[in-house]
Amino acid sequence: MKQFLLMSLLTISVFASSINFEKDLASAKQKAVAENKKLMIMYSTPTCPECNYMKKKVLKNEQIVSYVNENFVSIILDIKEDEKILPYKFIGIPTFYFVNASNMELIGKKIGGTREEQFLEIVKNIK
Repeated sequence: MKQFLLMSLLTISVFASSINFEKDLASAKQKAVAENKKLMIMYSTPTCPECNYMKKKVLKNEQIVSYVNENFVSIILDIKEDEKILPYKFIGIPTFYFVNASNMELIGKKIGGTREEQFLEIVKNIK
């Protein structure tokens, strides 16, 4: 019983500390408008080392998870699989686009990976 309880707590803490990524751009935009939140779009590929660092380390940071989930609706777009629906041009990955969802106006951008403290500062400074 103790093992079951411990496993349950570990499972809850793992799921509690992740950003809620939407499955497609249209529903992410719709949700952001409905909840009066900004949209955070990450361009990525599964083979990008910096993208994977951001996904596995930076975007798992509890402060970042909390802030992003509270203030943004988020989505990750694969630059190869989702190529036809990418709303913005890019020069490198990862690239994070911060967008006013109602009109898709770009309000901020971050190209490349970064450490937790810097990324948290970036998302907090998005107006």
